[in-house]
Amino acid sequence: MKNVLVNIAVAVLVFSSSLAFAQSETPKGAVTGMKPDRTTADTATRQRMQSKEMALRQKRSACRKQARVKKVPILKRHAFVDDCVDR
Repeated sequence: MKNVLVNIAVAVLVFSSSLAFAQSETPKGAVTGMKPDRTTADTATRQRMQSKEMALRQKRSACRKQARVKKVPILKRHAFVDDCVDR
């Protein structure tokens, strides 16, 4: 009788531990890391935003070159570029 109880206890422990380490079911569909409730802008809006950002990058680059040509000190260069971009 004692052997039967020990065998049952061992079986329960082995079965419960295998359930504890079992992997969960894989998600359905691709996991992109993005929240599904987010939406993206339409193509025309995205192109407008990209062109606006590209123009700002070009202006910032020109201001950085201008600061180098004028030999603005490095610690004052950021403020110079900000003022230049705002003009």
